[in-house]
Amino acid sequence: MRNNKEKLCLIILISTTLVFLFLTSISAAASAVQEIQLTQNGSRASTPAIYGDNVVWSDYVSDSGIIHLYNLTTSKDIHLNSFHGSWPAIYGDKIVWRDYQSCGNNDNYNLSVYDISTAEKFQITKNVSRDSIPAIYEDKIVWHNSRNGVSDIYMYNLSTSKECQITTNRVALYPAIYVDRIVWTEYHNGNSNIYMYNLSTSKETQITNSEFRQIDPDIYGDNIVWAGDRIGERYSLNPDIYMYNISTSKITQITYSESASRPAIHKDKIVWKDGRNNKGISSNIYLYNISTQEEFQVTKDESGQMWPAIYGDRIVWKDNRNADEGHSDIYTCMASAVLKSPDANFSVAPDLGFSPLSVQFTDLSKNAILRSWDFNNDGVPESIEKNPVYVYTNPGNYIVNLTVSDTNTTDSKLSTVLVFDEQLLDNQLVLTETQISTSGKAIYDSPAIYDDKVVWVDHTGDYSGNDKYDICLYNISTKRETRIHTTNGSVYGLDIYKDRIVWYESRNGQSDIYMYNVSTSKETQITSGGSTSHPAIYEDRIVWADNRDEEGVPDIYMYNLSTSKESKIINDTSVVGLDIYGDRIVWLNYTSVSYSNGFSNIYMYDLSTSKKTPITTSGSAGFPVAIYDDRIVWEDDGYEKRQIYVYNISDSTEIKITPDNLSQQRPDIYGDRIVWQDQRNGNLDIFMYNLSIQKEIQITTSRLLQDCPVIYGDRILWYNNGKCGNYIHMCTISLKGSDMPVASFSSNVTSGCYPLSVQFTDLSENATEWKWDFGDNAYSADRNPVHTYNKAGGYTVSLIVKSENGTDTEKKSKYISVSNSNDKKD
Repeated sequence: MRNNKEKLCLIILISTTLVFLFLTSISAAASAVQEIQLTQNGSRASTPAIYGDNVVWSDYVSDSGIIHLYNLTTSKDIHLNSFHGSWPAIYGDKIVWRDYQSCGNNDNYNLSVYDISTAEKFQITKNVSRDSIPAIYEDKIVWHNSRNGVSDIYMYNLSTSKECQITTNRVALYPAIYVDRIVWTEYHNGNSNIYMYNLSTSKETQITNSEFRQIDPDIYGDNIVWAGDRIGERYSLNPDIYMYNISTSKITQITYSESASRPAIHKDKIVWKDGRNNKGISSNIYLYNISTQEEFQVTKDESGQMWPAIYGDRIVWKDNRNADEGHSDIYTCMASAVLKSPDANFSVAPDLGFSPLSVQFTDLSKNAILRSWDFNNDGVPESIEKNPVYVYTNPGNYIVNLTVSDTNTTDSKLSTVLVFDEQLLDNQLVLTETQISTSGKAIYDSPAIYDDKVVWVDHTGDYSGNDKYDICLYNISTKRETRIHTTNGSVYGLDIYKDRIVWYESRNGQSDIYMYNVSTSKETQITSGGSTSHPAIYEDRIVWADNRDEEGVPDIYMYNLSTSKESKIINDTSVVGLDIYGDRIVWLNYTSVSYSNGFSNIYMYDLSTSKKTPITTSGSAGFPVAIYDDRIVWEDDGYEKRQIYVYNISDSTEIKITPDNLSQQRPDIYGDRIVWQDQRNGNLDIFMYNLSIQKEIQITTSRLLQDCPVIYGDRILWYNNGKCGNYIHMCTISLKGSDMPVASFSSNVTSGCYPLSVQFTDLSENATEWKWDFGDNAYSADRNPVHTYNKAGGYTVSLIVKSENGTDTEKKSKYISVSNSNDKKD
């Protein structure tokens, strides 16, 4: 790390550029995507729809239910002749909506149509349901109606003035239409699924067949989109967005946020509302490009946006950012601007270690022109390089902030770096244990982890001919569990690298390797020989044991995902247990069914040199074997009790890291850390050994069975055989900071007319430095600053506090409300 003088020079050098850039970028952020308000202040607008340059919506100001027609080219807003109108839809020059009239004790709901070209309004049907929502394509209008005591789908043809019934005696709701295809949600026995009807062929098709809810369909071309649940208990989880392609009959999961709903589709773009960033309290609008398989966040305001619609390059939605006294507005923006906006992303290597710790940061952002790195999130940028290296000399929990920008807008991403003291003591660590799986049916020897992704296998069958295995994926960042694969066969040998998950699966006496890509939701069968086992993956290479020659002795094969090429690596290895790291493949080689009889050793093969090397010669090495960088770990039972060994490839040295006369098994390694299961206390616990400080730490102390540990970074995963089921547990290792700062503040006023002078009071704990962001491009490092707001608006205030142990932030959205002086009431 640079000394103070060097750091000061760096700050002076870059601050003029960076601070000016970021203040300019922040102030211009709203104009970058050009979020334009279409409604007048004081509106209560909702449910917008769009076709071409025309946007329609309903406005409930004074409970009137006025239908608006707004032309984006002329900026002309026309109020249509409606009676408590709601749910407008538009195609070409035709607008349809639901009208409501009350006659005495009778409530009448009708469907009305407005012809833009003739400025004429007419009614097409009477006595529709109070929850009927129309949709229109060309001259066809569809809706659901409960006129017969059940909900059925109806269609009206404007050209022929004829109405026809599509379904009979069903519970069919909320249809959408494209050309000759109608889709809707239908309920049977408490389950909701998506159905489609083809007007040309008079054929009905059930699109989904799920016990979980599938709702809100929309259709364009061959693609149907909807919101659906696929995991957990029925109705217990928030939905994700799915897409079905009619031509291929393939379902693609679009989102994994478990907080998405109300999708709409046009051409190759899908929009929806998503509460992933605001804990489900409010939502933002998101966009997915089907052609590039990329997702983008359209809106970022914390007040909440919903009811998106899209036509071509234009997106419209309902927006609550001006929600004082229940008001809401209609906003619009261009999708092309969203697709070109900067998207911050980066990787950290390593993300934990001992001081002094040198960390390589790699910028993975999209559409970024400029960038700024703040390595301890104190508000002062330290680097503008694309891929900088930074050295942390002091221990602590560090939050890293990368801010990227184009000429108009900015985006940021946070990550953490954990730095330990070189003389680390047990009481300096915080071990936080979390139960990951929920079903209680996790199987032994199944967990694997990479970054924030955890995978395992649930056995949900009954072992009586109705076997069922589910591969489950848990995202630590989003706290979301997903079933990505279900089979009646047996699943074993899970491994994961980045977004790729591999396993071998036995079906009908055949065992083959499969891969699932989390990014694309695509499953691929890698082998078809029917005699494979023990897969492992690193980057684009998959290795496994294969007995396709039927000689009784398996060989090692490799498949390269980049070249789609399969090759045999080693002949007649008698392999059990494989791992790969970089160019090195390691495995346990045995010549007897029981490797405790002195016939098992560890071998390594280097792909770069095509050289095979024996690592052990004791003949008593055990399964599993694992490799990380230049270190290999395994268990060895050469001394009656199984113990953990590590081999250093760089200097060809072997050491035993566990005590004598104990039973330790199933090691795994990441960096300087090795984990294993240990029976020294009379039951199976998880232990960890740090090679850097040559220190052992007990991770679990429960009397339950803890088994099959794996490690990635500061996270340890294992199988837990509990009293009420079998679960996957995780321990997160962090550095204890008894004096960690906690940000908090208040102010003497939170609203008033400008110029508004506000006294801010710091209420933080354990802080030695303060950084205030008042939300109007003004900042302060004072502990208790006074700030004057000179413009009307709602201002978000943030306080970052810092001490030698770390940083903390408190952010209060729309905390200060400033109005014009002429808004005062007499």
